[in-house]
Amino acid sequence: MFLIVNADDFGLSKGVNYGIIEAHKNGIVTSTTMMITMSEVDHAVELAKKHPRLKIGLHLNITLGEPLTRCSTLVNDKNRFYKPIENPNQDRFSEEEIYLEFKAQYELFIKKVGKKPTHFDSHLYAHQLYPKAKQALIKLAQETNLPVRGMTINGFEEVRFFDFFKGNNGVDLSTILFDKINLFKEQKYSELMVHPAYVDEFLHSKSTYSLPRVQELEILTSDNVKKLLKEHKIELISYDDERIRTWQKSN
Repeated sequence: MFLIVNADDFGLSKGVNYGIIEAHKNGIVTSTTMMITMSEVDHAVELAKKHPRLKIGLHLNITLGEPLTRCSTLVNDKNRFYKPIENPNQDRFSEEEIYLEFKAQYELFIKKVGKKPTHFDSHLYAHQLYPKAKQALIKLAQETNLPVRGMTINGFEEVRFFDFFKGNNGVDLSTILFDKINLFKEQKYSELMVHPAYVDEFLHSKSTYSLPRVQELEILTSDNVKKLLKEHKIELISYDDERIRTWQKSN
């Protein structure tokens, strides 16, 4: 059994960046996905240079902040993306505009990081919530030959996606992980989405999911969780692991 532990939101704030690095350096996080349009992305890039074993994917974003491209169907009158909680009219969305915005974020990632991302996912489940975002991302993934969270793309093994940490405010996350360990054992490849962080002013004032990130960080760096994975013979990997890339096996 192989498990990818991916920390979302790299670049969102310095507290998030430091938390992700701590969860990687002293915990079980193997991978992160970068929000290339956020204000602390350059800080994230500098931290990543010091920790080259941390694999970095792209956290595509059409649900927070401002776009890189002109995409009038995706933004409000202040040129800010609609949040899913606003229940935007998806019929208005242009799939072409989503694709061009995703592609611009991909190109900016390469410019800043200096290499391709290991994989794609999206902020606030955009590609899982919006059918047009899903189709736009499939197109980009096929063009770039990269895997996508929660989807089976040609050339890559299926990676089962789990997100049971999120939405459990006030619940002991270590208990959840111990209770659900068999979910990973039932799959060959799995991904656990996590959000470790130190709470800073940005998270405190802007995010509805702030203090639970500290709890996640504590669990992800705990000796008990490391021991649990070892006892169940679950190997930690990332999306760039050659075993996931089926096209390499056929060459």
